[in-house]
Amino acid sequence: MAQTENKKTQIYYLPEAGYRKNMKKVVEPYLRKYRRCGSFTSFDGTQIFFVTYMQKEAKGSIVISHGFSEFAEKYNEMVFYFLQAGYCVFLPEHRGHGRSERKMQNLDKVYVKNFAEYVRDLHIFVKKFVMPCRNEMYLFAHSMGGGIGAVYLQRYPYDFKKAVLSSPMIQMKIGGVPYPAAIVIAHLFRLCGLGRMYAAGQEGFHREPDFEHSCCLSEERYLYAHGKRKKDRRSQTCGATYGWVSAAGLASAYMQHERSIRRIKIPVLVFAAGREHMVNTDEICRFAGKLPKARLVWFVNAKHEIFNAGERAMRQFYDEVFAFLSE
Repeated sequence: MAQTENKKTQIYYLPEAGYRKNMKKVVEPYLRKYRRCGSFTSFDGTQIFFVTYMQKEAKGSIVISHGFSEFAEKYNEMVFYFLQAGYCVFLPEHRGHGRSERKMQNLDKVYVKNFAEYVRDLHIFVKKFVMPCRNEMYLFAHSMGGGIGAVYLQRYPYDFKKAVLSSPMIQMKIGGVPYPAAIVIAHLFRLCGLGRMYAAGQEGFHREPDFEHSCCLSEERYLYAHGKRKKDRRSQTCGATYGWVSAAGLASAYMQHERSIRRIKIPVLVFAAGREHMVNTDEICRFAGKLPKARLVWFVNAKHEIFNAGERAMRQFYDEVFAFLSE
């Protein structure tokens, strides 16, 4: 397998050429040696599915908080790199996603009463499965998971030693309607008992790939993840409901409050993408600028999933992450 080596941390990055073949023949068998699956009962009886990747004498434990409509297997490549770097990895699937329990029969829809449920699930998971390993703990949180991660750091400021927020959903980007109006509409639909309806412009999963409108610049990585979704009905969560949009709006207001931001005490590495179309980068910058120990890194030519950008940007992204974790 053709590889690129990060000599400082001995990470071997997969090139674009032959990516899907290498994932199937090399990465997935490697991950199976470390992978263990389980579930736990959260505070309200909801069953939360998770995956762990354990190794002896680890540098630390990394908890991944995934994004909107994502699932554990989408992070196979990232886990591969974290394991090579010497970390254990813990990856719960947020409620309403993947193999975790959901409150709707339509598996395409994403719904939650409030983001506090996501945060409480994650905290229970960390206390029950990550803390007993007695390693230093680090958080990697992307997009919606970055919003969840930001609230987590505000409510439990000393659980993690450091955190990486990748294109965090400090505030979502909404097209066609001003953001305040969209949130008010979502609140009204929820109050009228219509919170489980698709929000305007949202719809179910499409089996045909649409790389052009995706969050990726690496077509091979996009097609790999899309192929995983096609094979697993529970990985096809796709469209936001009004209830989810309402909950996201309330969470954004909470995490952007001055008192909330001051509660974050640990070093935070924040990534933002120049070709972003999912989250508001202005709000990411404001949020990062108010953190006492934050560093903001821009990838001007990347889209929302910076770790699925072109090969050069992808390598730079991980180099930044590993340098930050080892500082």
